[in-house]
Amino acid sequence: MNEVLFVNPPSPDGHIYIRDMNRSGRRSRERTIWPQTSLAYLAAIAKRSGYPVGLLDCIASGISWEGVLDYLKEHRPSWIVVQAISSVITNDCYATYLGKRYGSSTVIVGPHVTALPRETMEAFPTIDFGIMGEAEETLEELLTVVDGGGHPGRIRGLVYRDRGEIIVNDPRPFIEDLNSLPIPLHELLPVDKYRLPYIGKRYTFILHSRGCPNSCHFCRQTVMWKSEPRLRSPESIYKELKYLNRLGIHNIMFHADTFTQERENVIGICREIIDNNLKIHWICNARVDRVDKEMLGWMKKAGCWMINFGIESGVQEILNRSNKGEGATIAAARTAVLMTKQAGIKVWGYFMIGLPGETRETIRETSRFARSLPLDMVNFAVAAPYPGTVFYEQAIENGWLESSEWEDFDQNYSAIVNYPELSGEEIMKGIRCCYLEWFLRPRGLIVFLKGMNSWSNILQMVRIAWAHITIRKKKGIDPRK
Repeated sequence: MNEVLFVNPPSPDGHIYIRDMNRSGRRSRERTIWPQTSLAYLAAIAKRSGYPVGLLDCIASGISWEGVLDYLKEHRPSWIVVQAISSVITNDCYATYLGKRYGSSTVIVGPHVTALPRETMEAFPTIDFGIMGEAEETLEELLTVVDGGGHPGRIRGLVYRDRGEIIVNDPRPFIEDLNSLPIPLHELLPVDKYRLPYIGKRYTFILHSRGCPNSCHFCRQTVMWKSEPRLRSPESIYKELKYLNRLGIHNIMFHADTFTQERENVIGICREIIDNNLKIHWICNARVDRVDKEMLGWMKKAGCWMINFGIESGVQEILNRSNKGEGATIAAARTAVLMTKQAGIKVWGYFMIGLPGETRETIRETSRFARSLPLDMVNFAVAAPYPGTVFYEQAIENGWLESSEWEDFDQNYSAIVNYPELSGEEIMKGIRCCYLEWFLRPRGLIVFLKGMNSWSNILQMVRIAWAHITIRKKKGIDPRK
């Protein structure tokens, strides 16, 4: 069998881009480089099916399109599987163009093709197959059927071409037991190149769960996982942690929309770490209404040192309009942050500016609320209406969209909604003001510098702060030109 090549495409403009199976993707302001664990999962699936595999994380490894071309010339893979996101979709699908030049069958995965299967295939004729939603079982069946001389017509979760016609197959049911997936091939990833503010380099993701019990209108998990949560067992998580320890990887982010959604699962994972004396440092995402003192105590003892809370707004009405759920209140956010800090765990607060109902005054309220909390770091992101979300449908129905160019759908750099009472330009200005007000105050500077253990680390964080404060709209680049 010939090789199956998995590609996280090169940057279109020299900047770092974040791509993931369940994330919309964006250009990183923090120079964060995300581990391509989702591609490592797919590589493990292909290897289990008997294929030799290759993986190019072009972002982390600094591989250009010329480097991809050189690899294709030398290896001539029979398949190329590409991680593609909305905000650089033209750039990402250039990989399928190069793949076709060297005889590869081309596949794209991710939320963009999941939300817009037919439109994506129409826009990019060099895509042979698109996988909608969860990709592991669909890819395994696709390789087996096509290389066995069969027809892809009955492969659920697939969009493909048949004699010039685009065929969208039935959706595939979710994998019921995530424990059945093989351990991803972390050894194929350039782990030394991955970095995250505070955690530093040499870290990776561990898939904890897919889906969240909530259905926030702006969230892409509603596109990929349909708000149907499935969790891995503590035993399965421990098995992967032990494997990573053997690889010398001790910094972990548990990759989940809401890691703390089931407290007994969280405590079970903590017990496995503690009982087996695993030396790891880890962070996770959580909702403000899904933590308690006992759970936080277990998490701290097991090596958790930071929790990222999706607070989103300091205005309750905006949270309600975004369908954040009954528990996501301003009071709950304050309680969760204080309780987490009391447990000795740092807190990173995530906020979104520009959700429906936003005004100049609500932006100021969110800024005041963020500054009133003992946060260790903040992220103010543009509320982007990604395809497949309720927010996207609202934007279409109400005529809020300023642009239909996918390259503008970047929640770090582009505000593409214009409300009658608030323009996209005012949203961007509001984000810059939020960062200025948070960083340029005595408490903000103290919190920002606290815990910095080297001058290089301090300089890195200063550069990050400057990038946030001077945020400007990016321009998309088409690699074909």
